[in-house]
Amino acid sequence: MDASLNTQSKSCGLVMKDIEIFEDGSGGVCILEIQSAPFAASTRFFFDSPPPGAFVENLAALDRSLLGEAKLGQQFEDPHFMFRGNGRGQITVSGLLVDTTEHWQKLEFSFATDQTALGPFLAELRRVVDAAAT
Repeated sequence: MDASLNTQSKSCGLVMKDIEIFEDGSGGVCILEIQSAPFAASTRFFFDSPPPGAFVENLAALDRSLLGEAKLGQQFEDPHFMFRGNGRGQITVSGLLVDTTEHWQKLEFSFATDQTALGPFLAELRRVVDAAAT
């Protein structure tokens, strides 16, 4: 299952493809695709901090209040992405992707969207988490 953050721009976006939630609900893995002009990345992304259900609730709280943040990443590693609301409808999406295989790579990104992008992304992500719980 996938969850896509569709923004108002073709030059920025975030997609979590082929999301797999671990059987115990403690974390998961997906192919994370980032478009943040002029850069783009596609990488295997593991996450466990917070657990997927808690991330969905944090994102739902941000969607309701438009203030605060919801971050997903790894408890003991750097890779993460975050949604931050300013309380007036602007949402900043930022993160850090790291690949430590043969050649060490790092991409920090940031782009802005508005609150209309959160609802559909949240609904798709909630379906993934709910399906894994059954």
